[in-house]
Amino acid sequence: MTAPSVGDVVVLTELDSEPRLLVTAVDEFADEVTGVLLADLAAETIQRLEATAGNRQRRRKLTTAIRRADDLMTFRVPVDELRQRDQPTTQSRDSLMGGDR
Repeated sequence: MTAPSVGDVVVLTELDSEPRLLVTAVDEFADEVTGVLLADLAAETIQRLEATAGNRQRRRKLTTAIRRADDLMTFRVPVDELRQRDQPTTQSRDSLMGGDR
């Protein structure tokens, strides 16, 4: 898999539940990404993510703001433990949260 970009939503494949992760940083040298679980984000933040559909620049700005939040747990994950989602990252809330696999 090629490294995802900041703002992409990916699936963690090494866990049974395959949670969605919003990529907040990419370390190409280490072949890792840092991100936050979508399940940990507030409903308003999910709505804002949905509103950035098709606008990579707005998505990156929102992701930067999310990355700066002190109260969110972040995860560093090797790229080989991720897979890209099959559909665009910003459809419905159910889509973002995994309701339409």
